[in-house]
Amino acid sequence: MKFLKFFTIFLFFSTLSNAQEKIHFKITKDIKDSLRKEIEIMCVNDQKFRWQIMLGEIDSAKLANLRNLDELAQRQRMVDVMKDRVGITKLQKDSLWVLQTFIDSTNFMRLSGIISNYGFPKKYIEIWKVSTILFHNSPTLMNEDFFKILKEEVSVGNLLGMEYAIMYDRVQNENHKPELYYVNKHYNSTTKTTIIRKPIDLIATNKARKEIGLKKLKE
Repeated sequence: MKFLKFFTIFLFFSTLSNAQEKIHFKITKDIKDSLRKEIEIMCVNDQKFRWQIMLGEIDSAKLANLRNLDELAQRQRMVDVMKDRVGITKLQKDSLWVLQTFIDSTNFMRLSGIISNYGFPKKYIEIWKVSTILFHNSPTLMNEDFFKILKEEVSVGNLLGMEYAIMYDRVQNENHKPELYYVNKHYNSTTKTTIIRKPIDLIATNKARKEIGLKKLKE
């Protein structure tokens, strides 16, 4: 298992350095089982310190009680914690974030290695688990080189065009850049409804959507 982890990470960097020499290794049932277990462990680690930070509690029993609050109460608790009104100190939260960020970066590199060398996880793991691990990272990690790899996964049928578009535009939003595919919904606080924004450049958007199998948008 350890060899598989280091091997996939090493080959991920090799793939990024020369995307044209992309390699997909044959994936057997045993490898699928191993990769699924590996991704499941990543998902557990993805939440290792997040709830402690968001709810401002490190005592496991108290944290469990807070996680059982209704949605409204839990949301208010998170707001109060964020504003340092309740819970652990800011120094404690900052320290936990350092630990969680390291875990997130490690998860990203390991998962990226799997995608680069075995293809985007298909059927043997739920896609939301993969997306969660990818999104819980600095947007700078999900750069153009990485999206080239994902786009290739769309072309070979390992990743749906819609899933790719959702990820791409979400990262664009986080980087304060214009969307390209316009598939994500945004909450409008004035109307209290969700909307999909209108393309800045409809021609460019439709060209990009066609490349990943999405329907054209009308004016």
